[in-house]
Amino acid sequence: MTSAPNLSRRFVAEVIGTFFLVIAALLSPSGLTFALVGVTLLVMVIALGQVSGSHLNPAVTLGLVAARLFPWREGLVYFVAQVLGAFLALGFGQLVDRRLPVAGSHANAVWFESLGTALLVFVVVRIVMAKATPAASALAIGLALTVGIAIAGPSSGGVLNPAIALVLLTGDLLKGSFFANLVYFAAPLLAGALAAVVARAIAPVGVEEQDRQQVTARPSDEAQRVR
Repeated sequence: MTSAPNLSRRFVAEVIGTFFLVIAALLSPSGLTFALVGVTLLVMVIALGQVSGSHLNPAVTLGLVAARLFPWREGLVYFVAQVLGAFLALGFGQLVDRRLPVAGSHANAVWFESLGTALLVFVVVRIVMAKATPAASALAIGLALTVGIAIAGPSSGGVLNPAIALVLLTGDLLKGSFFANLVYFAAPLLAGALAAVVARAIAPVGVEEQDRQQVTARPSDEAQRVR
């Protein structure tokens, strides 16, 4: 039996996966961003899912922690890895001329970023609890992100990832003031946590504790094939 990857290996996997996800988000042609980001996530879930689970998104990690499907201490490590991967991508690409379109008011950004992230995290948590196969997990999660970006994109840019939001904020790649654009960081975290709690609440009675033990005890199992 193959042993579960240790936390340092999972840290590296999260850095690598987030790096490529941010590259896809910020350097893809504008008309293809939603599709290429979704495909990149699908590929990273397949490539790294059995190592770290391919969270690649602080909102996803926080959602799993909120649903009691992931240890909060390891969640902090994942958060650091995801932010590091995002900033490595910023440095690599030197993204001085890449700006996501921000249409409408910041109030709209809150709602659309929340909606898209909630969709993604809800799907992730349900897949974890349903113990989906690796192929099904990758396809569903990749498509969920693609749909989320397609929904939110016209109104908020479809960021849906606090790690990417930090890169955009510090790199001055979002239109508007820094503090006003903090919604791109905060809204996905809150929406993801709420979506995760709802996803867990609708689980069949009697499976919650079993799922929690499996996810937290064995990082290489189905629960780790998530973004």
